[in-house]
Amino acid sequence: MKQLVFILFLFLSSLIFGQKATLSLDKNTFRIGEQATVSIQFEYENPNGNALVIWPNFNEEISPGVEIVKRTLDEDRLIDSADGRYLRSQKLTITVFEEGEYSIPKQEIRLGDSSYFTNSTLLSISTVEVDTASKKLYDLKPIYEVNYPFSERSKDWLHENWMWLAIILILILGFFGWRFYQKRKPIEVVEEPEIIIPAHILALEKLEQLLQQEEWKSPEKKTYYSVLTDTIRTYLENRFEIYAMEQTTREIINDLKNASISEDDKLYLRKILREADMVKFAKFLPSDEDAFTYLNNSIDFVKRTKKEEARSNGH
Repeated sequence: MKQLVFILFLFLSSLIFGQKATLSLDKNTFRIGEQATVSIQFEYENPNGNALVIWPNFNEEISPGVEIVKRTLDEDRLIDSADGRYLRSQKLTITVFEEGEYSIPKQEIRLGDSSYFTNSTLLSISTVEVDTASKKLYDLKPIYEVNYPFSERSKDWLHENWMWLAIILILILGFFGWRFYQKRKPIEVVEEPEIIIPAHILALEKLEQLLQQEEWKSPEKKTYYSVLTDTIRTYLENRFEIYAMEQTTREIINDLKNASISEDDKLYLRKILREADMVKFAKFLPSDEDAFTYLNNSIDFVKRTKKEEARSNGH
């Protein structure tokens, strides 16, 4: 007896505190073509918030002959935060187009590995009776023309085709805007590539000019040595990236230590730069032979250390 009472208690507890699935109609009787609402609800416990509920999947009909016109999404709502109880629900709008009795079957709802079923329900569909005895039937009325003036036809045409007119207008405005922009757009001037003359060619041209004009014979040795050493300084700057035009002789000699120049050439450069300083600042007067020798040695130095480079930055 005690065992029977315990089993009955467990059964009632599952009904009261367990999961509950229901199916209800707002009306069980209606006429052909009218609509009714089916409400499906499932109350369940989900204290951890991770329960997996598999809801019924409906097609066009909920049962043969009972069509689904529209449906809401199945949504969860928390109804008891203390016990973690949720209510999932969905509403279906149905209609029927044949007279008769229809059954909406039980719907299966799965919670995890368990299945729960709603109740089933019945529908009674009646037809619309036509009283042909008291009401006469008449023939169809003939078709007659309606006054449709041009102004109304124009308004209707514009109402139906305004989008195409707007697209055409936008294209026309875009075309004229593009033409206006093209006319005001500044003409791009294509710059010719800068011709870069190699450092050794510039230096040799200047040194050959001194040689042809026999400048070493000039009594103006200060001017001659200034032109000669400026040419060498410019060559060092363009060829070896030694900023010789902005440096003193001491600074140039110091930078020559790291340059890729032979020791003999470094020795020559120290000699000519120091002698040029003596001519310019100490009023030293070298002989024509020494001046001629420095010129030839400078030409040989440039030829030994020249580097063939592209004649323009476009190649």
